[in-house]
Amino acid sequence: MSFAFAAADILIETDLNGLTCYAAGATATLGEPSIESGGVDFSQRLDRTSRPIVTALMRSLKPGRRVGPVRVAVGGREAQLSAWLLGDDDRIRWAMSFSALNAPAEVDPQAFSRTAQGAIATARESGVPMTMSVLQIDGIEDINRLIGAKRADMLRQAVTAECTNTVGTGGVAKQVDTARIALIHPASADLKALCASIEELLQDNTLKNTRVRIDSIPDAPELEPEIAIQAFLHAVNMAADSANVLDVQSLQKVAAEMMEDTRRRMNEIRATIAGRVIEPHAQAIVELSTGKVAHYELLLRLPGGQPVSESVGFAESTGLIYEIDMAMVEIAANFLRDDFDRPALAVNLSGRSLENPAWGKKFLQMLADLRIDRRRLHFELTETATVKNVKAANAVIQKIRERGHRVCLDDFGAGAAGFQYLRDFPADVVKIDGSYMRHQKMDERDTAILQGMVSLCQSLKLDTVAEMIETEQRAKQMQALGVTYGQGYYFGKPLPLKMLSDPRRLPSRAA
Repeated sequence: MSFAFAAADILIETDLNGLTCYAAGATATLGEPSIESGGVDFSQRLDRTSRPIVTALMRSLKPGRRVGPVRVAVGGREAQLSAWLLGDDDRIRWAMSFSALNAPAEVDPQAFSRTAQGAIATARESGVPMTMSVLQIDGIEDINRLIGAKRADMLRQAVTAECTNTVGTGGVAKQVDTARIALIHPASADLKALCASIEELLQDNTLKNTRVRIDSIPDAPELEPEIAIQAFLHAVNMAADSANVLDVQSLQKVAAEMMEDTRRRMNEIRATIAGRVIEPHAQAIVELSTGKVAHYELLLRLPGGQPVSESVGFAESTGLIYEIDMAMVEIAANFLRDDFDRPALAVNLSGRSLENPAWGKKFLQMLADLRIDRRRLHFELTETATVKNVKAANAVIQKIRERGHRVCLDDFGAGAAGFQYLRDFPADVVKIDGSYMRHQKMDERDTAILQGMVSLCQSLKLDTVAEMIETEQRAKQMQALGVTYGQGYYFGKPLPLKMLSDPRRLPSRAA
């Protein structure tokens, strides 16, 4: 039954230490002597770069849970490996298949951005001193050319697994870029051994002109975990930009420098918003079946149409997003109030704003005072993954809809913005994340995923928007899948809001 479930070439059972108890299938590929006799260390039958991956999988196993598949190598041949504990005994079941070539490449059981603060907070509560480190491999930038893409991918897996093993269950390891991995780990972690293991992996792959180094900053318990992590990442980025090593200095100094820069940027953005030194743009959202403009999305731009995406991200992390959201609603309301015949607009509202009671009260009062056709003012909910108080956010969303405004859930299918948010946040429209449009050719997998999203939305009586449509072919594909609206350069680039004079004609192509 396990074989049928695994659809594998080899089924292996080991004890919790990785020693084989049972093996069946094409075990000859694992070498001699045969592992079927038992008592053999299963991981040693894999190529050296794959052994740390097995250790990482074993550490992440929990009863009743399957981990993997991940890509490993046996005698240079790729295989897909999965493992699970049934929970009713002390055996690990391993399934290995040599048929799949596209197994996920990363063995990273935790996402750094979501768990670093929690790891620091938990360690402090337990009295465990923590350290924040950056592991850097110099000379690895051109690794794909030096050893080939497949071997390079396997090596990266092994390096990540070694880091995961070193930081332990209470730590976090996350790839920063091609050459760097950020580590949050107990101060007692053996970093010298980690360097030695990675250097051995590099030598095994004939990468002799490389160097491994680890730079560290000790945790500063007097700082809040969020501030400590932000200061660490700030120091990491500063070190990368200057090509210097990470200074072994206190996080208080890094945090102080970061906070001073933060205050300066906050003042600049606040002055820009208050003085209306912005040039809002609008991009058409088109009904795919007719090619007619349904409404426009209002976009924040600096003079000359310069995007401010970096500033918006900064504003979300500092609380300035409340002021930006309110300013954009005011701009849209004034635009619509000045002329009843102007086109409908959609304004972005951050999840941070929606869950803020003071902001919500002020915003709802503004809506109550509007003297416009409310069907012409829509709202798109962004950054819903940041919402912690779903109840508070929903109270505002319900009031928005009760007053006749349509609500769109933005970035559906991107990261955490998944099916849970269809349940948590009431909406009328769902905007499919543009990442699904970026592939020049959609394969069967992409199409099936999109079709599933659209079908689900249709069953919930929700309209859908596909963004980042840049070609006629992609527009027709989305229409064939049942998507309601399209947005992207194919229909027109963002225009200054002041240029929108005719609400019923779009100077662009019909779908």
